[in-house]
Amino acid sequence: MAQTLTRFLDGLPGGTASNGVQGINAFLDFVLVSRIGVVPSAAVLAILTIVFPVLAYRRQQREPESAVQAVPQERVARAVRPPVQAPPPERIAKALGRPAPKAKDRPLTDPERQLLLNLLDGMASQLVHNQKLVDAQGTEPVVVRLAPQIPSRDVEHPRSWLGGAPAMAEHIPWPEIDGRNANFLAQICCADLPDDLWGGHGPRDGWLAIFIHPTDYAVQVLHLSEMGPWRQGPEDLDIDGWSITLPYAKSRLKPIRTWPRWPVDLVSVRPGEPDPRLEGRSEATHDIYKQSFDLASPEHRPFDRSTTLEMLEIAEARLVEWLAKDMITPLRQQLEQASDRLVAAEAAPEPPSYLAELRERAATLPVLIEARTKGLPMFEAALAQVRKLAERIRATSDQTPLSQDEIAAIMVELGKCEIIYPREQQAPLTVHNGEGSLWVWDFECLRLDRARHAYSKSPDALPPAMRGYSSPSGRIKPRMKWLAWGTCRSDTCTNSTSTAT
Repeated sequence: MAQTLTRFLDGLPGGTASNGVQGINAFLDFVLVSRIGVVPSAAVLAILTIVFPVLAYRRQQREPESAVQAVPQERVARAVRPPVQAPPPERIAKALGRPAPKAKDRPLTDPERQLLLNLLDGMASQLVHNQKLVDAQGTEPVVVRLAPQIPSRDVEHPRSWLGGAPAMAEHIPWPEIDGRNANFLAQICCADLPDDLWGGHGPRDGWLAIFIHPTDYAVQVLHLSEMGPWRQGPEDLDIDGWSITLPYAKSRLKPIRTWPRWPVDLVSVRPGEPDPRLEGRSEATHDIYKQSFDLASPEHRPFDRSTTLEMLEIAEARLVEWLAKDMITPLRQQLEQASDRLVAAEAAPEPPSYLAELRERAATLPVLIEARTKGLPMFEAALAQVRKLAERIRATSDQTPLSQDEIAAIMVELGKCEIIYPREQQAPLTVHNGEGSLWVWDFECLRLDRARHAYSKSPDALPPAMRGYSSPSGRIKPRMKWLAWGTCRSDTCTNSTSTAT
């Protein structure tokens, strides 16, 4: 009966006999009947009769679902598998030793055509640039002179300028060099630079703002993409070391603590071309000092009320200083020493080589003593006249300007005072004789300091005689160029620190 039941289970739909059915047959054959007897075996078979049909039925229900689910998974696996790509025709032809098949031509699209044209233009421009660099090798670099505009044309809206303040946006930090705020030196319009400057490199748009260290002359350059408002620097800027050496004596007068804004033209100079810097290379200030001139002349006298009072203040300070010194006693002591040495030299068995010098000095000192003695009352009279003129001007309102005629009359009165300086030469108080200067040269330096600031703001602020004397076509070339000569060349500007903003 057990064998019949198991065969019935094996005959159910689902395929071959399972391992469980085979085990049951072995169990019935060798264990149940032979070991436990017929009655227990019957009980076991009764249980199996109930359990195995249930198991068989559940197996029959699961197998169709597994068969249905296996098909999509296999299809998904086949879909994920990458397809096998055939080698390109060119590779197959190369392997077979045949010529590669020709690709079919297609017309270029507009974007592709424009891209090719841009590439060709870029390659052509680069070739031209490289040829220019090759041609420029071994030749002198181009030089750009920062030539001052005289007369100034672009006072209100300059393209490039020296001094004054930078036109720089507020958000750009003020440059510092070695921990100190740098002084503004110049701002240059890059669009006005020649193409071959710096070997064709460097910016050609925006502005180069140049700053300089107050003492060690280190330079920092900012490239500004656009002009901003006029920007005043920090309060602790120091330009004392950059001012003209002004011998202001012991007066309270000081140089103006700013540089005037001076418009400049960018003049390109190439080998063999005239150089405007060479034409104006005369040391104007030194030439003036060596020559004689009179402050009463229209080109040297003060040009407004302020400079007239400053002139009188310098004259008063130097006259007081001169009168406070004992200028006669030292000369008498020198004369006594020279006389004793001359007596000893003339009594020597063999005359010394400096005998002629001693004789000249012994003859000159008495003349100087006489001139100083005679000149003392002249200095006192000149001091009184200077104070009188200054009091007369100060008696008027500070807002009352002095006309050019009034200034000329004051200079005539001042010139009537004569002094003996530096030796025995007697001359008007307003004359500089080139051998020495009591006060005239001090004022000439201060007048130039004041004049360049006034001229940079408005050329009409100076009288015509002074403007004509200061122009490039004047007698001394040029009087106003002491401020505004600069140079841009490849061996200097490229060493500057460039900061893009």
